[in-house]
Amino acid sequence: MPALHALRRAIKIFQPVAALLIAIVVSAAFSASSTQAQTPLNVAKVANDFALMMGDYGNKLGIFQRDGVTPKISLITQARMVQATIAGSIDMALASGATLAFAAKGAPLKAVAALSGPVSILVLVVRPDNSVPNIEALRGRTVAVSNLGSLTDWTVSQVALSRGWKPIDIKRAAVGDTPARIAALRSDNADAAVIDIATAFNLQERGQVRVLLNFGDVTKNFQNQIIYASDQAIAAKPDAVRRFVKGWFETIAYARNHKAETVAFAQKALGVQPSVATKVYDELMPSRFFSTDGVIAPQTLAAMSKSFVELKLLPKEEDLSPFVTNRFLPGKG
Repeated sequence: MPALHALRRAIKIFQPVAALLIAIVVSAAFSASSTQAQTPLNVAKVANDFALMMGDYGNKLGIFQRDGVTPKISLITQARMVQATIAGSIDMALASGATLAFAAKGAPLKAVAALSGPVSILVLVVRPDNSVPNIEALRGRTVAVSNLGSLTDWTVSQVALSRGWKPIDIKRAAVGDTPARIAALRSDNADAAVIDIATAFNLQERGQVRVLLNFGDVTKNFQNQIIYASDQAIAAKPDAVRRFVKGWFETIAYARNHKAETVAFAQKALGVQPSVATKVYDELMPSRFFSTDGVIAPQTLAAMSKSFVELKLLPKEEDLSPFVTNRFLPGKG
């Protein structure tokens, strides 16, 4: 009997220790498994705006990592992104809807999820001197855009058409990036400029520009930004593509439910004042700007095809559906 009691006491003493050791072993095994499950992805973003910064935000929050992918996000131009995709060095891209035209022309990529639309992230700014008091006063004036045939150029043509004018009734000056467009406006080489909403609000708060219109109020049926995957990534690591898309929509949902934290991140990421980051959040997040399901509607593809002809990106309208896939959307595939 004494021996039996001693055995029972030993079991009581070592039971918690054994449980702890088992927990440590299980935790270590799970950690190792999670590490092995991480798939790296080279992701390009073609602008540093409130929408595309959400990729960086998801990285900071660890959302993509929890879904099993480790995105390395780089900021490059759209032209370089297409070249890198062809070269096989880019797996995925956060880019403009206009990139879909390059897929139609043979670039090895597919649209895997709608990101944002309409074009609410672009605005038209003028000088605060009342030289262009309203939209009607734009007729015959010059607007600074990035490049002729670009999305910034096309949006200006849509303003003209919405007033019953010809596209050429608003002149365009192709001057390059955002700082160049702002410089053209401030030096009187242009009467207006197309820039992103965060930069516009930041300059307006300083009294340097006045926002004349938001292009989202003019061009409603357009997919402004899209998540793309290279054909190579789709073939070689489809699960990683799916997990990235899942992480993206989880990030947007988190941002929608955590305003203060998202505004703080946007302030640093975009280099703007807290009041500006708040204003951009209030303008875009509660609206239908961010896609919640990733679906690109057939009528939107038809409108985009027409716009690509107007942008001279395609010689004629064509069916864009072969360059879009829904298989990676949450609940699909």
